[in-house]
Amino acid sequence: MEEQMMNQMMDMYSEIFKYYPILTIIGIMATAFCVLFMHFSAQHRNHKLGVGWYICGVLFGPWTVLVFLLKRKDFPGPDLKVCPSCGNRCPVNFEVCNRCLVELPEVDTAEKAKQKKLSKIFGIGIIITEVVSLVAGAVLGATMAKSIFEMVGDIDSYYNDEYRIAVDGVFYDKKGNSYEKGSDVVLYDKEGRAYTYTTETENQDIYYYDEEYYVRDDGEKYFVYDCYVTSEGWFYCDKASTLEYYYPDTEKMSQEELDAYYQLQVNQEGDGYRYYYEYLVDQDGNIYYDAFEASWNAQGELITAENDPSLN
Repeated sequence: MEEQMMNQMMDMYSEIFKYYPILTIIGIMATAFCVLFMHFSAQHRNHKLGVGWYICGVLFGPWTVLVFLLKRKDFPGPDLKVCPSCGNRCPVNFEVCNRCLVELPEVDTAEKAKQKKLSKIFGIGIIITEVVSLVAGAVLGATMAKSIFEMVGDIDSYYNDEYRIAVDGVFYDKKGNSYEKGSDVVLYDKEGRAYTYTTETENQDIYYYDEEYYVRDDGEKYFVYDCYVTSEGWFYCDKASTLEYYYPDTEKMSQEELDAYYQLQVNQEGDGYRYYYEYLVDQDGNIYYDAFEASWNAQGELITAENDPSLN
């Protein structure tokens, strides 16, 4: 299961990486359009664009344009001349500065029109790249969400399919019915009532999560982590949490029994885990197994160490 999830994550990352070159190119184009728009727009309004604007444009991209547009109202404007000596703003029809009497530069109307046109072109370029970036981001987000939902779906049935023991590739229930997925296995109590595994999405403030239940055939719901099966394989709910995991008294074990016990612990950390080695008991010493791990063979017998086909 871990390998499968790792492969799914690698597939998700490889799918995401496909969009990185596109998003990088879009980002570079948006930054270039941003700087060029500010450059020609400022020139059109008789304002020399400072180096700071270029640096901000490179660092912050299109966000710089928002600040630029707010500050642009303070620029002289296309209908004014700026005195090269004192910086005084004069009407476009003035030939000399009315403050220092310095001759004002002539206005190149053709160049002004070109600057205005280019500022519009690069402004439209910013809008287009931002729209494309949003679309690409939405597609990337949808791809990630789909992959995550698929992994969550696999996690929902992780315990059932990973820890249930399959016999010849299928899973069985107490009545000998077969299933392709461990999460589909139906549980039964002594009265013959059926319990089906299900998940329900719960909304907790700002996030969602799946709550797991076993639902009885009359609609009664039981939290998965309150559900067990008896040593005979019948459904049992421990709402009061009276069951406790069984831990052998190692002080009373012989050295041979102690070695076997510790070897079992080592195996369970690797590929040798078996659910029936970690069972629970009640006050009378009766044995119970976690419901989402319990497995049966084709004859409806609960699989234990004595009849586990995966050990053969």
